[in-house]
Amino acid sequence: MSRTEAELAAMLDHARQMRYGEAKTALMEDVVRHADAGGLHRLAFAARRDLANAYSVGRQWDKAFPLFSRCLSEYDARPGEFGPEADYALRNWYAHIAQSMAEFPEISLAQIYGAFEDMERRFRAGGHSLRRVHDARRWVAQLARDWPEEERCHRAWKTAGGPDPDSVWDFEAEVERLVLRGDDASVERALALAGPVLSGQVTFTEPPAPIQCLMLLPLARAGRFEEAATAFHRARRAMYQDVYRFEYGGMKVEFCALTGNEETGLSALREHLGGYPTLNRPNGKMEFATAGAVLLRRLVEAGRGAETVRGSGSDLTWTLAELHQEMETTARELAARFDRRNGTTHQGDRIRARLAAAPVTDFLPLTPTARKAPRPAPIPPGTPPETLLNQAEWHEQREERTEARRCLDAVGTPPPHLAARHTELTALLAADDDAEAENRFQWAADAHRQAGDHLRHLVCLCRLGHWLSRHDQPRKGVKTVARAVGELHRTGDHQMIAYGELLHARSLVQARQDNDAYRALARGAHHARLAGDAVLIGSLALTEARWREFDNAAPAQVMALADVARGAFTAAGSPGRLIAAHEATRKAHDRAGTPGLFLAMVERELAALPPAAPARLRGYLRYRRGLALIGAGRPADALEDLIDAVGEARSRDDDTAEQGYELAVAYRAAGRIEDAVQAADDVAAWLDRLRELGRLDRPRIADDNRLLLAEGYRMLGDHTLALEEYDKLAGDARTRDDPLLLVNALIPTAQIHDLLDQDAKAAQTYRTAGDVAARLGNPHLTALCRAAEALSLHWAGEGQQALTALAQAEQATRALPPEPAAQLTNGWALTFRSAAHILAGAGRTQEATDRAARAAAAFRRLGRPAEAAEMDLLHGGVLLDADRPDLAEPVLRAAFDSAPPESPLRVSAAHALARALERLGRAGEAGRLNAAHPA
Repeated sequence: MSRTEAELAAMLDHARQMRYGEAKTALMEDVVRHADAGGLHRLAFAARRDLANAYSVGRQWDKAFPLFSRCLSEYDARPGEFGPEADYALRNWYAHIAQSMAEFPEISLAQIYGAFEDMERRFRAGGHSLRRVHDARRWVAQLARDWPEEERCHRAWKTAGGPDPDSVWDFEAEVERLVLRGDDASVERALALAGPVLSGQVTFTEPPAPIQCLMLLPLARAGRFEEAATAFHRARRAMYQDVYRFEYGGMKVEFCALTGNEETGLSALREHLGGYPTLNRPNGKMEFATAGAVLLRRLVEAGRGAETVRGSGSDLTWTLAELHQEMETTARELAARFDRRNGTTHQGDRIRARLAAAPVTDFLPLTPTARKAPRPAPIPPGTPPETLLNQAEWHEQREERTEARRCLDAVGTPPPHLAARHTELTALLAADDDAEAENRFQWAADAHRQAGDHLRHLVCLCRLGHWLSRHDQPRKGVKTVARAVGELHRTGDHQMIAYGELLHARSLVQARQDNDAYRALARGAHHARLAGDAVLIGSLALTEARWREFDNAAPAQVMALADVARGAFTAAGSPGRLIAAHEATRKAHDRAGTPGLFLAMVERELAALPPAAPARLRGYLRYRRGLALIGAGRPADALEDLIDAVGEARSRDDDTAEQGYELAVAYRAAGRIEDAVQAADDVAAWLDRLRELGRLDRPRIADDNRLLLAEGYRMLGDHTLALEEYDKLAGDARTRDDPLLLVNALIPTAQIHDLLDQDAKAAQTYRTAGDVAARLGNPHLTALCRAAEALSLHWAGEGQQALTALAQAEQATRALPPEPAAQLTNGWALTFRSAAHILAGAGRTQEATDRAARAAAAFRRLGRPAEAAEMDLLHGGVLLDADRPDLAEPVLRAAFDSAPPESPLRVSAAHALARALERLGRAGEAGRLNAAHPA
């Protein structure tokens, strides 16, 4: 079916608005096909250019070349059909294509240089600047590592105009050439040149992610670790929002590999791995494969080669060892192909040097909480199996299961006389994950009996019974344990009796025989004291404390039991169990309404901790102190405690999502917005998942964390990411029918649309937010949203609709309660502000000046002088437009006096006041004012 030119143009416009992907590409291909069939050469030309971009983003770079060739031949055949705009687009496209040709080693240098000569001829023939030609030639020389030619082209580029100060890509060219040269002087120049960009002093029309990626390793090698970490996170955030070449992702991966951040590097590798197999731009593939191979070599050398990895959105899976081999081979082979084409060894030398590079540092912390994961002391070779089993049992008693498993794994295949102990421990440590646990326990118990080890036989039966009671067989489990415990009492071994009674009690609870369970704990505690076993004394006391807490026993009783447990676990050197005892104490204090006493205890213990105290215990105590400070309204004071605590927990992979949220709150309170965003982003999906599973004590913090994350993005100017977060929150709120969350997501969404001059969207969002606020019964939010909606409609050019909305806003404001007075004043200030703008736009001068004056007075009563100055400036401007400089002068002077010093608002007020003074015949005064406040 044929389509009209208008239909195809509309299709092309629609395709341009779509996200890059198969649907966008298919629609553009359709436009090109129909335009060709209809002889619509200009439309086909524009569509081919857009289609070439889509192919490039889709990693099908080779398909762009024939599209360009067709456009070039069409242009040459029908030059009269194309205007200056098409000519400009074709020239710039030619430079891009000629430069891209160099990225394919199968395209000869003669072909590339021939394209450059033809391109330069066309530029000269049209009388155009050769700036773009020199830039493309310079980049090709850089790719070939022909530095004399690169320098010549760079000078020619600078002479022809050089970099556009607003273009990040032109600035990248200046930095990249220095980084790639690699000598100390060049790298120092690159660091100095990039410094103002990395610090945010110099900005461009696009994010500086390319500069941030380029400078990661130079910053790290210069020892500027904090700057490198900041650049890494800023680049990562920017790259979430747009499509970047694989090289930039590779720079992040390689940086992580050489700074001890292999896990983060693996995550970055996964983000790009889905598109790696189909990436057909050889230069980009070589660069990314090299970076991946650098990371994977380190992971394989760390013994992780058998782990599997799959790229995001991909079904392909590799082991790390397989992917390392594939990427390294690809990198070396592509470098060899480029060298054959170029007649040098430069690319191969560079790639080989990167593949063999030593780490820049053992560990560069990417966040304040980042710690190098502690490496357990290696188990000495030749350690006897019996010693290893003894160590595994010691760790298991203290619930140090990771350490226990490490010792058990080191045994390998046990000798026959230790097989029963090995099997029993295997079942005990696997427990819920082992479908064969029951059979293992039974086999081990029988083997102990056959070996004549009566005590181990009975203890293993206790463990079997406890397992049965926890796996839907409580009656059989209690009976099994009870029989074994009875036998243990006859042995007279107090330690084993105490342990048996502990398992007996736990089994009785599973059978809902609580009173019998407490009696078993009492018997066990008695025998534990006779045995002098600190671990068992603590375990029995802690178990009872937890149960009493659950039963709502007197907090003092729970605290007393927890005190016993804390003392025992301190003596036993069991930090994990000691922390659990502290938690029992904390919960009892919370229930008693005495959290201050718990904090005082924490303070005492922190002060008394010896330097060699377990880091895990110190981290827990600092975390609890940090939370107490947050609870006391001092989140910024809690920050250092939380950083230390969360960092310690993360180093052991033992942190919680709630800890990440509390840390984000503290960062936000301290004004460390980038750190707050990183902390909140780290746990956002985790908190969502825990809430879905019903495993959050405070489900609301999942939303609070995303609100904090969205606000942080907004404060950093990352509006796309902020809108994505608010959109998710709004969707969740609608799904759960949570109007409070919905209005809290909609209002900042509308404010961002306002900031981005998307006024119609802002007005609609404010309208929806106002409706939700009205449903909530919140008159203050309703009035705020109605006033903001009216103003957004005004900025959108919808004057009549703005007046209608303003009437609704005034009605909502009149409905506000008289108290609290500040909120009433705020409501009128916002409504008067909207009214002043809308009425001024409608030419209703007297009403506009009245509302502006009222708004300014209200803002001053609220202690907001800058907003008052904005209203005075509007008021004065309306009076100037009405040719009343005499009335405008005092109002504009008030605006000038109220505006913050050195602010754009103060400059605007100064210039408006100067115009009023000039009209009043006070030109000298006006001139001095303008001179003191240049635009």
